[in-house]
Amino acid sequence: MKKSLLISFAFSALTATNANAQDTKKANNFHHIESVVSDGKFLYVADIGTELKPSAKDGDGQIAKLDRKGKILDASFVKEPLNAPKGLAVFKDILFINDINRIVAINLETGTKIYEINFGQETTFLNDIAIWDKNTLYVSATDTSKLYKVDLTNKSFTEVKLNTTISGINGLYCAPKSNKLYVNGFGSNNQPNGVFGCINLKDNTFTQITAITGYYDGICIKNDVLYLSNWMAFEKKGFILSVDLTSTKVARVNLPNLIAGPADFIIDNNQLIIPSMLSGELLFFPIDTDLKQRL
Repeated sequence: MKKSLLISFAFSALTATNANAQDTKKANNFHHIESVVSDGKFLYVADIGTELKPSAKDGDGQIAKLDRKGKILDASFVKEPLNAPKGLAVFKDILFINDINRIVAINLETGTKIYEINFGQETTFLNDIAIWDKNTLYVSATDTSKLYKVDLTNKSFTEVKLNTTISGINGLYCAPKSNKLYVNGFGSNNQPNGVFGCINLKDNTFTQITAITGYYDGICIKNDVLYLSNWMAFEKKGFILSVDLTSTKVARVNLPNLIAGPADFIIDNNQLIIPSMLSGELLFFPIDTDLKQRL
């Protein structure tokens, strides 16, 4: 998510998956939304603010609360002043928010702050956030290409020292049963050189899944299929990829429209729910999540 001209590139070798895509549903009236999460009852959307300044401490960030169909119930659900909220995660009755250089824990009943964990000068671009267990979070710092492990018992954080640098590390997805953390990167030097793969947390080694690179952002797994978003450019050219984690076959999900900045998405109720950061829309695409047997 860098404000500069980006060079797009083609995925001509990829075949589109049959995802039962239909006309897009939209939720509007946002500015620049970066992340969406569900607690099983409601959706929560992180809006960076009126201008796309992801590192600006300008106080105009918001978290909106929606029903699962996309109706906005509270446009300013979180009472704590926020700057440029990005990654979101929910654990039981707590909403965790990455806001520039701090993690803010919010009571889901009241929208008020419980506590925060401040990273100080370590970063100005905390991005995605993923829950490992009740005591552990992982967060990405895109500006420094660093990954952090957060201990919620004492509100501390430590850098995870990897065997390689994941340039512009961005999306995170925890798979505790396999002791893996799936990650992707937005890349470096305004080039489409972001990669995706998994980190074995037993020894902190990163393994790239395929050689296909891009401007990667959101990431999640459903039925042993890895999904990730690729911006392509700072215009309406983004899309979602699917990767069979057994065969590593990559395909492009057959959606009816390209997306202007597909950010941290989720799969909920057999729908891809994708923040379109540049257009300020939350997009709902029905999708067949049982893609593994066809990839």
